[in-house]
Amino acid sequence: MIEKACAICGLLGDNADFSLAVNFVDTETICRINREFVGHEGTTDVISFNYTVQDDPCLDDVNAELFICTDTAELAAKSLKRSFSDEIVLYLVHGILHISGEDDLTPPDRKRMRRLEKKVISELRKSFDFSGIFPERIKSNIGRKKT
Repeated sequence: MIEKACAICGLLGDNADFSLAVNFVDTETICRINREFVGHEGTTDVISFNYTVQDDPCLDDVNAELFICTDTAELAAKSLKRSFSDEIVLYLVHGILHISGEDDLTPPDRKRMRRLEKKVISELRKSFDFSGIFPERIKSNIGRKKT
């Protein structure tokens, strides 16, 4: 599914050897990455790194990397009344779109990004059962009050 998403977003066109590392992390990890590499405080859903824009041959043939916070996905899915799997796929697609050069810093860019997300997700849904790939999390304590 990730390979197909990359193809739809144009990342595989001229680079058959394109390599994307996907990391599923917790809140603590995404906060650390966000602070150290992005310069923002707090949690976020997905952070994308595109290494092909850097001239560094020591990156072990990984062209890009995503860090997806599963805790954020779980909380967002609950609050937005979506499935965990749909939320994870949204973060994957969002990150891949960033790697392919899309941005969402301005209102027109955000509108374009949302439209592209829907298009890519719709195309992926034709071939893949998201809940079969990313099943709901079991016995999560995310967002629950401790007693």
